[in-house]
Amino acid sequence: MELAVSYPKYENLLIIGHGLNGDYIVLNLITNTIGYIFHDELWENDDVKIKDIYIDMKYSIGEFYLRSLDERFPVDGFQAEKFMTALS
Repeated sequence: MELAVSYPKYENLLIIGHGLNGDYIVLNLITNTIGYIFHDELWENDDVKIKDIYIDMKYSIGEFYLRSLDERFPVDGFQAEKFMTALS
């Protein structure tokens, strides 16, 4: 019995939760940082490349959840994209 299933489409991203609008909160298994994936684009387009709809927040799990206590912190992919753009 095989317990693990490989999904190459997700490119080493593990879904660990959902934002308020349904966007996926993911853990990057390579960098150990948290990010968002736009759920609507993922479901509407079978050919979408995850790298095109993935927003890397560049925070560890602990940093991400600590910062999420601040009401100004992004709660979905759209806000995360604006937030990260403002930081750069």
